[in-house]
Amino acid sequence: MSQPGSLPGFAERLLLFAREDIQDSVRERQAHVLIAIFALVGGGLAYAGGQTAQRWANREGEFVVELMPQLLGPLLFLVPLVALGVVAPTLVEKRSTGALTVLLSLPFSRWVVVLGTLIGRTAVITTAALTTFAVAIPIAALFGVSIDPTRVAAGVFAVVVLTVTFTAIAVSISTVSQTTTRASFTAIFVYFVFMSQLWSIVPIYVLSGFQMPETTPAWGDVLSALNPMAAFSNLLAAIPELADIGIHTTAENPAVYEQPAVALLILLGWIVLPIVASYLRFRTTDL
Repeated sequence: MSQPGSLPGFAERLLLFAREDIQDSVRERQAHVLIAIFALVGGGLAYAGGQTAQRWANREGEFVVELMPQLLGPLLFLVPLVALGVVAPTLVEKRSTGALTVLLSLPFSRWVVVLGTLIGRTAVITTAALTTFAVAIPIAALFGVSIDPTRVAAGVFAVVVLTVTFTAIAVSISTVSQTTTRASFTAIFVYFVFMSQLWSIVPIYVLSGFQMPETTPAWGDVLSALNPMAAFSNLLAAIPELADIGIHTTAENPAVYEQPAVALLILLGWIVLPIVASYLRFRTTDL
């Protein structure tokens, strides 16, 4: 039997908490709703692509409708929105109802609670997001949409990376928030900052004397590359099948900080650093 505090004991408690978190999502019907939403999105996008393919099939010339551009473009907006909107209130809700205090009275440390929530919610959101592919592929095949297995595999990888990144950000928001309202508003704000150019435009505007400079300063380009969505687009640039799908534009001759390997490190930073920072604050928080 593993001793308290040993690695096997920690892993057992972590997996137990993550499993319970997944079951909570199922009991609350949250998982069902998310799977239904992504299934409808996948079916609708595949059907729309199929209608386009059939219209062009009756015309002269060769025109191929690919499935992945049809799916991945909308998912790049939907996955972060769902991850932030659904996960951000999770821990703070347990805190407000007293359930978190009960959990911490069991053999679960605060670190287990944070990591277990990240693992559990990542599993739920990822499963729901991948339902898009499971529903879209047969419908696309039925209507003559081109399905490239390499692109599908790359798309699955991209969705998983995006899900883990924004679930980690959402869990960190939930960990440090005092109320569900504050967590939800913070999540919405973070979503719009990352999806728009506000991440870099506002600092450049403020630090340039409250006026936009004629040329973007070098540090502004570096700051832009630190945006997780920009990093994600730079990472996709390394995958030829998905290079043209990212939300943020990528440079033809990327700088060092725009290279795919650096982009992957930036995304890992957005997964690790918010979780660690939020835990350090949560560790000393009086519940």
